[in-house]
Amino acid sequence: MFRKDAGISLFLALALVGVTLGFHPTHVAAQQAPAKTPLLYFIPHSGAGDPFWATQKAGWETASGLLPMRGVFAGPPKFDPKEQAEMVGAAVAAAADGIAVTMAAPQMVKGSLSLARSRGIPVLIINSRQYGARPEELIPSIGFIGQDEDLTGKALAERVLKEFKPKRAVFGIHHAGHIVHELRARGIMGVLSAHNIPIEKLDITQEPSRGVGILDSYLKRYPDTDMIFTSGPLGTAASVRLVREKNLQGKVRLATMDVDKLTLEAIEKGEMIATIAQQPFMQGYLGAVALYLHVQYGFMLPPQINTGPTVIDKSNMSLVDKQVKTTGGS
Repeated sequence: MFRKDAGISLFLALALVGVTLGFHPTHVAAQQAPAKTPLLYFIPHSGAGDPFWATQKAGWETASGLLPMRGVFAGPPKFDPKEQAEMVGAAVAAAADGIAVTMAAPQMVKGSLSLARSRGIPVLIINSRQYGARPEELIPSIGFIGQDEDLTGKALAERVLKEFKPKRAVFGIHHAGHIVHELRARGIMGVLSAHNIPIEKLDITQEPSRGVGILDSYLKRYPDTDMIFTSGPLGTAASVRLVREKNLQGKVRLATMDVDKLTLEAIEKGEMIATIAQQPFMQGYLGAVALYLHVQYGFMLPPQINTGPTVIDKSNMSLVDKQVKTTGGS
């Protein structure tokens, strides 16, 4: 539940977005507002069981509650592009007025999104876009809200190198094959390889308990490993638990992507060097605002609205802590 002052702040943020895009309350009052309350969906590739997507859901639903719209958040319990595609199809069948999606697996959702477009339903992409697609393969959208994943891994690796030069590193990926996480891995591995630091990518699964065992086995095989990178809260849960259970504080350093309470705690304790914030609440919140303004008033969005990447370490913890306390994530 959000505090009252957080709700007021969000309302003011909504007003600011409206002014930026040319929306002015006195102007609208002088015009006849659209009579229809639009039905808008946000269908990501994963659901609120993951702390990151729970924060996205909170942002979407907060904005939906402030606007005259019917906002629906629907995502698979775990990473499942096939189920995501089925949900998009269901939204089309329900006569959605607009659909926001993530593009973790573009080919899986291409058919259902093409159907949406053929029926005049606008598509907004949030969080993960169509990386690497040829122009003819791109699914038309009204814009993208998120961070540039080409830069994310590089930013984190460069921050770690400011701290120390690892002897050996491993990247624990909890969504193997997911384009966003693969790009993050590529960025990290590219920077470390350029500094002649051995690094491997390791599938640690979406189950933190399994991830602990997989990472532990890797460290036993390569005992000179002194740096573990992960790509989100599920990976963070595994790496932090490993360091604490095996008393590896000061011997194995950590760095990750995205923010939750455990990540911030690990940074404060010196177990983790840094993380990258893409501000998921903002992605969900601005997604609802942008889609609503487009559907109701015809506003055209810029091709990309960036919400990150931003490096989080001990130097800016107070601001991030405020985001986590008020929204559940950063």
